[in-house]
Parts: sequence; structure tokens; C-alpha cells
Amino acid sequence: MRIILPTPVTPAALLASNIPEDDHPAWAAGVTYARGARVVAEHGVWESVADGNQGHDPAGDTLGSWWLRIGATNRWRAFDERIGGQTVGGPTITYSIRLPRTLNRIAFFNLDAASVRVKVTTPAGATIHDRTVDLVARDPVGTFWEYVFTEFAFTPNVIVAAPLPAGATLDITVTGGAVTRVGEIVMGRDTPVGTTVAGTGLGLVDYSVKQRDEWGGLYIVPRPVTRTVSLAFQVPLEGAARVQSIMERVSSRLAVFYAGEGADLWGTTVAGILRDYDLTLGHAICDGRAEVESLA
Repeated sequence: MRIILPTPVTPAALLASNIPEDDHPAWAAGVTYARGARVVAEHGVWESVADGNQGHDPAGDTLGSWWLRIGATNRWRAFDERIGGQTVGGPTITYSIRLPRTLNRIAFFNLDAASVRVKVTTPAGATIHDRTVDLVARDPVGTFWEYVFTEFAFTPNVIVAAPLPAGATLDITVTGGAVTRVGEIVMGRDTPVGTTVAGTGLGLVDYSVKQRDEWGGLYIVPRPVTRTVSLAFQVPLEGAARVQSIMERVSSRLAVFYAGEGADLWGTTVAGILRDYDLTLGHAICDGRAEVESLA
């Protein structure tokens, strides 16, 4: 089992993107907004909750008396710590980021794309990493007939290992068809925790509301569904204190949890929060379990 501790992408770090921030007009102090009007401010989309709304900065309205933040703009949806919302672009989505510290992993979630390119350039202009990951895949097939008629699929989540030194420029290019989508981009430091073992499990949590009317008819109010992973792992006894320290650091924080390097054949990669964790000390080997729930 491994964990990526994320480093946030700040407005100062984002050098360029081909996704415009034109979801709605930019907020202006001299404009009077009616209830329901939407504006862009501080890389977020805000909706006016009152008529006659003038001179009230959305970012400074901490009580929500005038504005309700709907979410991140299309450009920043890829960095908003939400998996469900996606940055939507044309044939390509590009980001250029100045790395604030030395990192070694980039994770992509909820992709609707054919490939991802990661390029790293030093401040002196030297390219030290340039890799394109093909996301096209087929479901496992057993016969030639199935091979011919099974539709191509696209890998929605991928983790890329790359040297990411502080001060370097990271160029990300996500390529798809007419429309390309990215749910979340997470960059950070990879931390090995233990060896993933049998007993790891997958699940879902459905937050939809299911109710019946007076005649027994069932109706559903759709709400987000999150993925859960129960990661079973083992560590040597002498590494127990280190694991305890790692888990304390990731508690109540977004992190990426995954079973190990390489292709995720079992769907165990999750960007989310640690719900529960325990480590049983043994004579030589400790058995651990981490319960993780994905972001919505």
C-alpha cells in the first residue's frame, strides 16, 4: 500500500492553461446583481442570494448574506478536491505549473480522455521527463468474437511517476476527442506504507434518497456515489511506529491511496479520506487495514 500526500496547486503556481475562466462575468463592485445572478471571483462561481446586491465582494462575504459559492470555475475544477465535477475542454486540456517543492507523483482521476502527457522542464530549459500515457483499454475478453465486438474503454484513473524538482515547470496535456474531461489532478510525494495483501476489498456508498409513496411506489432522489476501499497490508514490526506516524499525518486530509505501482487492475486507487485504520502488532509482522472513502 502506498499513499500520495498532495501539494495544492495555488493561483501563483498555475502559469498557464488553455481553459478560459469565462464561465460567467467577473464580479464588479459597481454592478447591481439580482437574485440568481452568477459571477466569477477568486476562481470560483458565485450566485447572488438577494436582489440589490452591489458592492459586496463574494470572497469577503463570510456569512453568505449576499453570495453562495457554487463551486470552482471550469479551469480550476481539476484542482478543487472534488472527483465528480470535471474540467471540460475541447480536443486537449493543458496546464503549465511551476512546482513549489520537490515531488514525484501525479495522479489523474475521472478522466474522459485518450492520453495524458507529462513533461517536466528545469528552470534552465532542459527537459528531464517527457512521457505520454495511453488511456485506451479493452475489457478482458475470452474469444475472438468478443475481441472484435467489445468496445474500447478509457482508463479513468492513472498515476504517473516522474521527477518533479522544486522550481521546475510541469506541463500537462490531456488529449481526447471532440470533448475532453478531467475530474481531478493531484500532485504530491509518494509514501510507501506496507505490502498490500489478500483481503483487500472494494465497495460503494450511495447517498441517494430512496423512499416510497403512499401506494408503495418507489422514487429515488439521485445523489453522489462514493467508492470505498479496505486496504489490507503488512509491515515489519520495526516499521509500526513509522506507519502510525504516516496515518496521523493523513487523517482528516485528502490523500491518494493505492495498492502498488503499475496498472490498477482491481480498482483500488482512491483519492479520498481515511475513515478508519488499525494495525495489529505481531512477533515479526504487523497486519494493518485502512478504510478509505473517495471524494464525491
